[in-house]
Amino acid sequence: MAKKESVTYDLSDVIPGVDLRELYGFEVLSAKPVRAVVRIETDQGVFALKKVSHKPEKLQFMFEAQEHLWNNGFQTLPRFVKTVDGRPFVDLGEELLFLNNWLDGEEMNVKSREQLIEVVEVQAKLHAASRGFNPTLDASIKTRWGGWIERYEDQLNDILVCYDRMKDQEPRNEMEAVFLETVEPMLEMSRKSVELLKESPYLDVLYRERGQKGFIHGDFTYHNFIRTPEGVMQVIDFDYCAHELRAHDFARFLRKMLRRADWNPEVAETILKTYHAIDPLYADELQVLKAILYFPQRYWRAVERGFLSHRYSPEGAVKKMRQEVAKLDEWKSCLDVFPTSL
Repeated sequence: MAKKESVTYDLSDVIPGVDLRELYGFEVLSAKPVRAVVRIETDQGVFALKKVSHKPEKLQFMFEAQEHLWNNGFQTLPRFVKTVDGRPFVDLGEELLFLNNWLDGEEMNVKSREQLIEVVEVQAKLHAASRGFNPTLDASIKTRWGGWIERYEDQLNDILVCYDRMKDQEPRNEMEAVFLETVEPMLEMSRKSVELLKESPYLDVLYRERGQKGFIHGDFTYHNFIRTPEGVMQVIDFDYCAHELRAHDFARFLRKMLRRADWNPEVAETILKTYHAIDPLYADELQVLKAILYFPQRYWRAVERGFLSHRYSPEGAVKKMRQEVAKLDEWKSCLDVFPTSL
């Protein structure tokens, strides 16, 4: 009883009626919420407890994907902790509960060139280790193979819908005024992206990667890379892992890093060559990458969430639209010298 009183965070608020000792065979000594998880210290180590609303087959996919990486030599990630009866997670009805080994460390420092290189190396190694993944029938997710051309055409259409509604009238507020001031060069970038993607060997890349049976992490952003006290870069949070082109992971990360670096071509070269040295990029993939880097993803999101789904405040949408247009010249210049081979 004394040990239960030492818990600093009431786990019954998170998992009412659940006995972790019965499920996992350990005694909880303390617990503390950290972002979307609860850090729990036990008599058998420190773990991250997380609840999700995923379907069981999706969480099973995450588990099997991470085990596949581990067994293929990629071991810089936390593993699922199995229950005493061998299950990777617990079905609570409307939600699922699972535990990972806890990782101490700090988030990636996006301003550090050394850490940038480490993170890109981790990405390349993860993609290489993902190949040959054959999930069981219990591990099922909605496939994300293909559909890129249609996806970008739909996003272009979102911008066009808003433009057609507003182009012949006076703006009623600042958000509409900023949209009308900024939309034309963004439409140019969007159309260029779709055009290049249609002209690219996208389908060849798709067929090749489907045959390799790899998967992506799905959320390569700085806070999902943790540098441990020992100096090892680890990757966490596989909630968005899926069957998809590795260019999805790579382009998302590359776009974020280049935006932070004001679209510096030298940063692009560092990222591309670092990745290529570990898991070579094909020339046809570089064409696909260039095409999707043209698309103003952040601008589209500001428009969609500002005018259509209303998930952004007007102030937030205005800020993001202005930020994208402010970097347009550097953005275009970087893509003008984007490599066709490495």
